[in-house]
Amino acid sequence: METKTRRVLSPEALEKLQLARVKALEAKKQNKEITKYEKEEIRKERQTKREQTYQTIMKLKEEKEEPKPQQKKVIKKKVVEPEPEPEAIENSEDEEPEEEEEEPPKKPIAKPLPPPKKIVRARPQSRVEPTDEDLYENANIEMLRKRLYQQTRQRLANDLFGY
Repeated sequence: METKTRRVLSPEALEKLQLARVKALEAKKQNKEITKYEKEEIRKERQTKREQTYQTIMKLKEEKEEPKPQQKKVIKKKVVEPEPEPEAIENSEDEEPEEEEEEPPKKPIAKPLPPPKKIVRARPQSRVEPTDEDLYENANIEMLRKRLYQQTRQRLANDLFGY
C-alpha cells in the first residue's frame, strides 16, 4: 500500500487563511452585537407597551370608581309632605286644635323571598328479591338461568375480594 502524501498549503495560502479567519471572527462579533442590540430594543418596546396598557387600565378603573359616590347621592329621594288643605286650616282656627297624628311615610315593602327549594332526594327502591320457592313456583327456564348466573357472579366477587 502506498501512503498518501499530505497536502501542504503554501505560505501565501496560510497567510490568506489566517486573514480570512480574523475577518470571519470580526464579522461574527459584529453580528452578535447587532442581535444583542435588536433584542434589547424589542425588550424595551415590550416594556413600554406593557406600562402604557397598565396606565390605561388604571385610568379606566379610576373613572369607574368616581361615578359611584355621585350616583348614590342622586339615588336618595327626598320625601315631600303634602301641604294641608286651606279649609282645614280655617276650621282649625275656630275650633280647638286637635292633635292629628300624621302617619310616617310608608316605605315600599320589598317582595318577600320565595321559600328555598326543597331538595327531594329519591331513595333507591330496594328490589324485593323473590325467595327460591317463589321463583320455582312461577319459574321459567330463563329466569332460573339469570338467577344462577347472578349468584355465581356474586360468589366469585366475594371470593376475590372477601379476604
